[in-house]
Amino acid sequence: MPPSGFSQKAINGLLIFVESCYEDLLLEIKDGKKTEGQAIQKELDNIREYLTHFKL
Repeated sequence: MPPSGFSQKAINGLLIFVESCYEDLLLEIKDGKKTEGQAIQKELDNIREYLTHFKL
């Protein structure tokens, strides 16, 4: 059951987005494109940006 005020569709979309951020994070670290800290910061920035536009 989603948190109060959130539809199941909204929660599912958010989960898919966060999952893809973690997949990107792992690939960037594995491929040596970024250090762990840089990759984590980039994904946190992506999540923060997405959440500022997230509509209920």
